[in-house]
Amino acid sequence: MTTGLDLLAEGGSITLTDGTEAPLRYSFRALALLEAKFGSVGAVQTAIDSTGAGAAFGPLAQIIGAGLVGPGGFEPMIREHVDANGKRSISSIVYRRRTDGENLEDLLDPGRLGEYTNAFTAALGKALESRGNDAGPAVETITPGLDATTLSPGPSSSTSPSVPSTFHPASSGS
Repeated sequence: MTTGLDLLAEGGSITLTDGTEAPLRYSFRALALLEAKFGSVGAVQTAIDSTGAGAAFGPLAQIIGAGLVGPGGFEPMIREHVDANGKRSISSIVYRRRTDGENLEDLLDPGRLGEYTNAFTAALGKALESRGNDAGPAVETITPGLDATTLSPGPSSSTSPSVPSTFHPASSGS
């Protein structure tokens, strides 16, 4: 039987430039953020370009940031774009640390790229593995591939913080 802690899919911790360790976990919320940014969890595998001709660091920051939401101490700041037909899309997600507002991308060390890749690959693989039929992981590894689609914010974009995980609405009853 799957327990609540199993669904957090911990992949270990990563070290940030200020020396703090942050745990990577891919909860439903984290996976939903990846879907919103890349179109599907499967598209995450092709979002990172390893040829040097396309984006690599931006998609990596998004994948790591989603894994640091909640227990990792970061919150997503989401900018949405609404086109002329009313279709909504995510144009950017910035991850900020709850304690001091630091931007995650300023805290990631390019020299630790291997550590970060190993940690998120393990955590994301654990989050997506089959839990009932022992068929193994649904995703074997994160394979670099095509460039991620870039969207322009446009005139009707907005940025708003998500509700902190400690938020509890006031009771409306007696």
